[in-house]
Amino acid sequence: MSQQKPLVVVFGASGETGRSIVEGLLRSAEFRVAAVARNPSKPNLVKFAERGVTVHQADLLAVTQERLREILTGADSVIATLPADCFEAQKEIVEAAKAVGVKRFVPDDFATEAPTGVMYLHDQKLAIREYIKKSGLGYTFVEVGYWMQMVLPWPAQLTGFLADMTREVVGTGDVPLALTNLSHIGDYVARVIKDDRTLNQTVFIWEDEKTQNQGWAHTERRLGSDFVQQKKKVIPEAEFMKQLEAARTAPIEQIVMRYVEEYRYSLYIRGDNTAAKAKAAGALDFKELYPDVKAPTFEEFMDAFYESPRVPYADGFFET
Repeated sequence: MSQQKPLVVVFGASGETGRSIVEGLLRSAEFRVAAVARNPSKPNLVKFAERGVTVHQADLLAVTQERLREILTGADSVIATLPADCFEAQKEIVEAAKAVGVKRFVPDDFATEAPTGVMYLHDQKLAIREYIKKSGLGYTFVEVGYWMQMVLPWPAQLTGFLADMTREVVGTGDVPLALTNLSHIGDYVARVIKDDRTLNQTVFIWEDEKTQNQGWAHTERRLGSDFVQQKKKVIPEAEFMKQLEAARTAPIEQIVMRYVEEYRYSLYIRGDNTAAKAKAAGALDFKELYPDVKAPTFEEFMDAFYESPRVPYADGFFET
């Protein structure tokens, strides 16, 4: 890769979101790319290295400022896609990035639009945003439509916790939510970080907006009414709210269930994640920024998924 191209450093490049972002940066052919991970020997990181990505080993829970500055020296932009136990460590990245002159930090967000006080996990991300703003470091906050991969009902050959969750309709099923294909997020981020209009802004990246019931209607057309009758489970709002309260008061060892249930509360009961609400909160609309991007519809994504289904987040729902 040309040394004249801007360098982008991606923390957490071995996770599902991080991999998508590295792939998008490489496809753009406009950046030099470095990846930072706890375990550089993971197969996908080895493959990235073979494609010209510089892979750095660093554990954010133990890394020194000196090491972070060494990794970030010469970087134009830094992107973080991290598990929850590393969120606070982003403050160390901020300080190192400021010290070596990084122009833009994209923190671990890639989450749905919601106000404070709705989701504990989201509130942690919002706190990091405030830290970055106060630091004076340039930034771009990226919010997304909820991943299409987690909204469509998975076919019968996919089993397990995530599969069962995709087949549940929470509430009435008529609440609209913005959607984004996880596989495309890297291509979109590559556009966003080279755009001066997005510096010190929040960008809402979305491709389509649908309800759960609209998704199920298409599933019935594709997989048949027998599948719907056997697999679809409706959780009325009153019942779901009991689940939510139980998750919020459960022991800390069960924190992931709180994350999951609060996301579903925000998406399917409150209806927080729409393009209109994101824009009202001050986010730039990705579709308005880049009207040339012609993304497939949710139904088109579903057709492709059903032709060749695979489990996203195969290494865990909250990737590392």
